[in-house]
Amino acid sequence: MTKDNNAPGGLQVEPLEPFCRAGWIARMLTVALMAFLGWLAITPASAQEAGGSVVVVFDSSGSMWGNVPGGPPKFEAAHSALTKAFPAADAKIRTGLMIFGPGCSRVDVAATPAIRSGAETLAALGSLNPKSKGPIADALQQSLAMFEPGQPGSIVLVADGPDNCRGDPCSVAADIAQSRPELKIHTIGLGMDQPDPTLACVSQATDGRFFTAGTMQDLDAAATQALDLAMNDMRLPKKKELSQKTKPGKIARPQYDPDGPPQLVLSAALGKSAKKDEQLDKPVRWRVYQTDSEPATEAVPMLDVLEPSFAVPLATGSYWVDASLGRARLGGRVDIGEKGPTFFKANFDAGLLKVNLDGGATGGHQEVPAIVTVEKPGKGGDGGAEAPVVISPYRSSELVLPVGQYEVRAESGPIVVSKAVTIQSGKTADLDLRLHTGQLSLVAQTGLGAAAAKQLQYTVSVDDPDSPGGRRIVARSAAERPVFELPAGTYYTEAKVGFAQANNRVALGSGKSLSQALTVEAARIRVKANIPPDQRRRPRPVVYKLYTLEPLAVLARSSGKAPEFVVAPGRYRVVADIGSRNVRSVQDVLVAAGDDADITLTVAAGDVKLRVSDKDGKPLTGQFWEVVDDSGAPVWRTQRLVPHALLAPGRYRVRCETRSGLVQGEFNVAAGDAKTVELRVQ
Repeated sequence: MTKDNNAPGGLQVEPLEPFCRAGWIARMLTVALMAFLGWLAITPASAQEAGGSVVVVFDSSGSMWGNVPGGPPKFEAAHSALTKAFPAADAKIRTGLMIFGPGCSRVDVAATPAIRSGAETLAALGSLNPKSKGPIADALQQSLAMFEPGQPGSIVLVADGPDNCRGDPCSVAADIAQSRPELKIHTIGLGMDQPDPTLACVSQATDGRFFTAGTMQDLDAAATQALDLAMNDMRLPKKKELSQKTKPGKIARPQYDPDGPPQLVLSAALGKSAKKDEQLDKPVRWRVYQTDSEPATEAVPMLDVLEPSFAVPLATGSYWVDASLGRARLGGRVDIGEKGPTFFKANFDAGLLKVNLDGGATGGHQEVPAIVTVEKPGKGGDGGAEAPVVISPYRSSELVLPVGQYEVRAESGPIVVSKAVTIQSGKTADLDLRLHTGQLSLVAQTGLGAAAAKQLQYTVSVDDPDSPGGRRIVARSAAERPVFELPAGTYYTEAKVGFAQANNRVALGSGKSLSQALTVEAARIRVKANIPPDQRRRPRPVVYKLYTLEPLAVLARSSGKAPEFVVAPGRYRVVADIGSRNVRSVQDVLVAAGDDADITLTVAAGDVKLRVSDKDGKPLTGQFWEVVDDSGAPVWRTQRLVPHALLAPGRYRVRCETRSGLVQGEFNVAAGDAKTVELRVQ
């Protein structure tokens, strides 16, 4: 073997003896393509069948409560359609779930990519409670951490409208297409008959598809087609038979003909000083360009292959090879001879970092999301840390990194652990970032049925003298059965629904898994009012208020048609204020745990119109009215020509100032009255 003096230090290039063939150059691209397809036939089965990751990015904004025509709320319909369309666990495709919202700062990894059934991957959607806004752009950006660098992947975005958190999904998608061309985004537009431009651009930028889902039938078809496309993005072509089989524990070597036409044989090693026969068994991203110098960023390669090594026929001439593995990358020129193989070996000046958050422990814990961040120490342009080199959602990760110093940080909820690590060329660094945590799972019962259970909110707090009330909240969740990973210690747990709550205390040990069941003693009060009919058939505004009696204080208010209040057992006062005058209805109620109390407030009022005219009975204009009750308190002031309102039963005095003079009078109102009080200027 000879070494090319023009090649970079980490590259070994070996041309063989010249060989001539008439018309060879003119036919080389066709031969290269056919040889590439033939290469698939000799690729080991594990490489052919290995899948990438499909991640569903799901909308949890408040608009997802809207119904699909002829069906349930959008998020429930989408959950059902995706579950039916999802690949089986034996498809060898890793599947994951990310949920964005409620709120512009909420993006959660609900299921890290793994080979599992669709029902398991989508389980978190069963307890979804959409609210507020949805940050689509942030979700797409953060979803990149769920894919292994260089591995094929697809995102299935499910949303019912544009990003309403000031994000720009189109710009994010364009960046993804530039930095991660192996990823595609397929979008399902819920409740849409036409593609939304601010969402359609996301799929267009990444060579994905946009599916409208205006009806239940559309949604089922869209989910099936989107996931079929995502699955096809993951699979490489398969052959029934392989001309080369690799023995267990052996690395497959590329097959080439030493006496054949010109060929390029590519292989790689992790370390810069690797031995001649040392070869990687990890897939490398190879790009071959038809140029003799480093290509521009937007240049399109003639070959783009993901394999540890391979051989392909190429016409005699100069080419540029770009190789990337994890965060390690190098490139160089290679000159193809006129006969036989030319070898190109990429010796990455890199090492392997293995990060483990569980310390090798098995069993006991179910998987709880954690984030591993790898950063270069030092300062960036804004005076802070440099941008992260890698962000991984896996509790156990193998990362290929260029030689150097790194800071590795693991985060899970309120827990943060970090260590420095040195990556050496060709070496493996094992890093144990044991979080020294336990897992606390909570569940609560209310005795009020499934509807109240879905409204439960859980919080976990610790003693903190510097916080209001002496406690600081460290975790909260609205999931049906939340699981919290927390440092060992003593915690206060709370389950709350409406104005009822249950509290407890728990001691959590390192590596332990505890389950705690809370019983929330609660009652439901449903309120409505019988309102006198309005002669003009205009709705009367009603404001309901719920009071505690000891002390007397407003607990809640609502202007709903028939509001519901979930409260702790006890005695309460319910008040309905009708209209803008002095009409109200009051009732006290005593409720016990589990009660469903229906309160109907009977309103006693009369419908009153006021009129003023001259001595001939003609209406006057420019008047000002004032009505006071029997105690002298004003209850009604207006400048309307013919005032009309509900008044509580009682005796009233009325005065009207007109351009023709002042006129006064008195009138009585009884429950159910519908009367006109007319004053005449004499």
